[in-house]
Amino acid sequence: MWVARRISTPHAGKTEIVKARMRTAAGIIARNGALGVSTMQVIAGHGAGTMQLLSFVENMSHGSKVSMAVQTDPSWAALMADRESSPAAEVVGPDLARLVAGTPNPANKAMMVREYVLGRENLQAAVAMVPDLQKLTSSVSVNTTMWAPVIGSEMNRVSVVYSAADLGILGNGVDEVGMSDTFQALVTEAAKLGTLDRSFLMTAFQ
Repeated sequence: MWVARRISTPHAGKTEIVKARMRTAAGIIARNGALGVSTMQVIAGHGAGTMQLLSFVENMSHGSKVSMAVQTDPSWAALMADRESSPAAEVVGPDLARLVAGTPNPANKAMMVREYVLGRENLQAAVAMVPDLQKLTSSVSVNTTMWAPVIGSEMNRVSVVYSAADLGILGNGVDEVGMSDTFQALVTEAAKLGTLDRSFLMTAFQ
């Protein structure tokens, strides 16, 4: 599985306009063949206040087909024209990443993302750690996945995503497992492979 991410930074007083446009964009992308689409707001950490539109595809070929269909959709052209005539946000992306470990749960609405600067020579060792992380987090209904960039401005990093049905469950998972000696030992091992340099918390909006 692959994911395309578009990041919007709303202008002051324009948050609801940006949300409405992202909902419209999500509907267009989904209608044109994406496996799933999520609209998220970063509520803490790196990029707090920004919004992310995540669209999932099977692979590069599937993603290219979805992109071509979206670009020729009259509704997309109308949305882009509206955005150009009345800007409400700075929009960056899409960037593209591929799933390298774990299985996403599309029903989950809360995510904590931790990004590591990581040399490619250490990627497979990092991937090998995810099953142990997943064993720990799944016991508290938190799912763990790892993603590596394919197209983007920062290619020397991986993202570890901890997701849950809601913020309450995610918070409980941090308390019950994330602070445990076993989990912290894994984090210490991960620090030998790469450097954790940013993290953020986000939740879905509709």
